[in-house]
Amino acid sequence: MLAPVTYIQPLTTLRRRRVLPVEGFVMVNLGQVVRAGDDVARANLYSEHIMLDAGRALGVPAERMAKLLQRKPGEKVEEGDILAGRRGVTRRVLRAPASGRVAAVSGGQILLQVSDDSSRLKARVPGEVIDIEPGRGVIIESVCAWIQAAWGNGGLADGVLVFADGNHDHRLTADEIDMSQRGAIMIAGTCDQRQTLELAAQVPIRGLILGSMSTRLIPVAQKMPYPIVLTEGFGSMPMNADAHSILTNNSGEEATLNAQAGDLYKGERPEIIIPLQDAGRPPTPVDLQSFRLGLSVRVLHGPHHGAIGEITGLLASSTLFASGIRAPGAEIALAGGGEATVPLANLEVLG
Repeated sequence: MLAPVTYIQPLTTLRRRRVLPVEGFVMVNLGQVVRAGDDVARANLYSEHIMLDAGRALGVPAERMAKLLQRKPGEKVEEGDILAGRRGVTRRVLRAPASGRVAAVSGGQILLQVSDDSSRLKARVPGEVIDIEPGRGVIIESVCAWIQAAWGNGGLADGVLVFADGNHDHRLTADEIDMSQRGAIMIAGTCDQRQTLELAAQVPIRGLILGSMSTRLIPVAQKMPYPIVLTEGFGSMPMNADAHSILTNNSGEEATLNAQAGDLYKGERPEIIIPLQDAGRPPTPVDLQSFRLGLSVRVLHGPHHGAIGEITGLLASSTLFASGIRAPGAEIALAGGGEATVPLANLEVLG
């Protein structure tokens, strides 16, 4: 049985293909080092146009407008630039109502393209551009520590990792937020105070990494101007030991907090990426795994929700559980001590 995997790796090589939904142009070069927030490609989706009747604005017949035009088709203009008329303090002129480009001129009318709504594709991962797909996008490679999270509020930022407290179950409160955290990505175990999130926005911090958060804070977190990721999910669960260890070992280092929404079909998850210098080129993560002895796993549902352990035995599909279902399962040696028997459907592998 194939297992869902959450990657928590102290050293790995990520390769990300970032491509536009439509034809466009690539904005970076092969071999260029990019940050997560850099634009790597852009595609023009549509433009808004305004038709200006220059003849009427100037009170001049259409046949005389040719001599009064100050711009040619294709020229870019800024808001307030003169499009037509004679220059001078007392002369009547037609000015551009917005920045844009002169798309066409016909008789006494000027077609102004005033809105170039473009799709800008961000790298969303720091690293080196190792391949370019002309007109579509790039492939970025990053040697890093990598932690996939359970939930994110959609933000993206870079910053230095700073612990509010060294404990993996520390509850973050408003009185711990001060100007010393300005520009930092804060790390804590859990949070259940609205004031904490709002005060952090005023500092402002660059991001927040938590093990868990109260569900009532979801609407607040989604409005925050900084990214928030939860490694475990909602409630009062402490951060898992593997993620906490990686963050502890890299405290004070710069990291990328990519709090993108999870998408199972695209394989996207909220994540923490910590670039590592002079680390060689470690192997890329294994995409698919089967449950087997010795794997580190996390319990997703049931009485041991959130617990981490190691598979010590695999059980047949006819195993009867307390819930009344018969399903394949596993015997788990829990990290905090003790054992548990859990259906495989309630487990994920920690890669």
